[in-house]
Amino acid sequence: MILPSGVGLLDRIMIGGLHTEAITHIFGRAASGKTTLALQFVSSSLKLGYGSIYVNTETASPVTRLEQITGEEYSKIESRVKMLSPRGFEEQGALIDDLDLYAREDTKVIVIDTLTRHYRLNMDDRKTNYRNHRELNRQAGVLKGLALKRGLAVVVVNQVTSRPDGQEEFEPVARNILSYWSDYTVRVGTATKTAERVIRRLSPEGTPNEGRLYLSAQGFIVTLPDEKE
Repeated sequence: MILPSGVGLLDRIMIGGLHTEAITHIFGRAASGKTTLALQFVSSSLKLGYGSIYVNTETASPVTRLEQITGEEYSKIESRVKMLSPRGFEEQGALIDDLDLYAREDTKVIVIDTLTRHYRLNMDDRKTNYRNHRELNRQAGVLKGLALKRGLAVVVVNQVTSRPDGQEEFEPVARNILSYWSDYTVRVGTATKTAERVIRRLSPEGTPNEGRLYLSAQGFIVTLPDEKE
């Protein structure tokens, strides 16, 4: 199943929209619009009659942004968009293991925002890093299995780190793990104009794979109101 966002350009970039039985990996710098992109698909899924689970590991709550995008108070959609907030990397792993129990019959979207925050905060020494690396790989594998088993669209939001070789400005955290498990990889970057964002699908390859959209209170849109003729 493909869950469209309702924005034609975005759906073309993502080969129709958000795909079930797959992991979509979204990465970019802070404030680039990664969370907005994930919430936009949560909103569009609600309009199609499907529920979502949103696992938030960030310090800020996504509820206000979700209300802006959906145009609904969270209290009215709470039963269909379940918010979960693990307090650490170990708790995140336990929660991911139990997601199958949280998913209702109408659940079609699971968002982890971000999968790698607690992973990075938990880095300490070489032994700990190796253990965390294996655990992150395990969590990603569980998410992929759940997507296939339940026919879900899993969205993994990711942070970035600088590339030492200088070939790219930045790369996703735990790139090898996320590249292995992800079916779709999307990079969100800033552009020259205020609120303008470049959304590029890195995998699978093919065109069209890139477009420029604008961040607004309602999510990503093709043009800002004052730019319309």
